[in-house]
Amino acid sequence: MQKLLMLIMMMALLLVGCGGEDTETADENVASETESTEASSESPEDTGKVKPTASASEENSQSNTSSESVEILKDEREGIIPERIEIPAIDVDAPTQHLGQLDNGEMAVPDTLHEAAWYEPGYKVGAPGNSVIAGHVDDTVNPGVFSQLHTLEAGDEIIVHGEDGTSLTFTVYDKELFDADSAPVDKIFGYSHNSLLNLITCEGPYDYEAGGTPNRWVIYTELNTDV
Repeated sequence: MQKLLMLIMMMALLLVGCGGEDTETADENVASETESTEASSESPEDTGKVKPTASASEENSQSNTSSESVEILKDEREGIIPERIEIPAIDVDAPTQHLGQLDNGEMAVPDTLHEAAWYEPGYKVGAPGNSVIAGHVDDTVNPGVFSQLHTLEAGDEIIVHGEDGTSLTFTVYDKELFDADSAPVDKIFGYSHNSLLNLITCEGPYDYEAGGTPNRWVIYTELNTDV
């Protein structure tokens, strides 16, 4: 009996001993994990590693933005005062007068057959807007400077020479024939963001009672910025 009791006590001590060893091992594992967690939670300065943060990214973005140069685009189209007009397709090379309006409000016309006239109260040639140059088609007998204006086609070029020596090239993009009394004044003389030049001449038999011809040819051209 005593031997049985002794055996039971030894087994109990053995189990307690095993339990003690497992507890110490678990404590060591927990301590190891704790140390590992503490090490991983160290700041980047402690570990020697640099980690990007949101504030650092924002600072870099602000730095890049402030260092980038921004190009400011300005509209420097001031236009020129025309002195001479060339239209190679119809062999025109003519001086250009500067005229205003007649007493009846119409655009004044050149006093010779072989010169053109710029509408001076309007826009300068090459400036934003519709600048206008007119010329005679004929005097009922002799051809004028714009006698062949109606034959121009899209793509033909007009070169205008300024008083300051500057030259601008325009390209034909359209043409229209209007009744003289119903021509669209705003479209021909009004403002446009583009640099436009409209060439005008008469068309049709001369009406001596009315003192003019019944129709008007308008050739629409736009500044060629590639030249």
